[in-house]
Amino acid sequence: MKKILVLLLTLSLVLLLVAACGGGGKEAPGGDMDPNAAAGKALFEQTTLEGNPGCVTCHSIEPGKTVVGPSMAGIASKGEDFIRESIVNPDADITEGFPAGTMPQDYGQKLSEEQINQLVAYLMTLK
Repeated sequence: MKKILVLLLTLSLVLLLVAACGGGGKEAPGGDMDPNAAAGKALFEQTTLEGNPGCVTCHSIEPGKTVVGPSMAGIASKGEDFIRESIVNPDADITEGFPAGTMPQDYGQKLSEEQINQLVAYLMTLK
C-alpha cells in the first residue's frame, strides 16, 4: 500500500511539473512550432531581456491573468503591426486600465530586428 501511495504521489508531481512547463503557446499545424516563433518564445520567457525585465516578468499568456501588464492571451488577433509597435513604442496604444510608461521604452533600441521579429512570430501564435 505504501508503494502505491509513493507511486501515485510521484506520478502526480511529474504531471504537475509537465503542466507547469507546458508554455501555453499554440504550435503551428504539423506539430512543431516555427523556428522563429520558438526563438521568440525563448526570448519571451527570459526573466531579463537586454537589461530590462523580460516579457514573462510582466505578462502572462493565460487568459484573464494580469501580472503587471495585460495578458498576452489572444494577442495574435490584434495583428503583427500592432504587436511590433507595442514592443518598439509601447505607449503608442495603452490597454485600458494600465498606465503609460510602465513597459520599458527602449526595446526598439536594445533588441535586434531579428529578436523583434522572433517575438512577433511567437506572439502571433497566441490566438
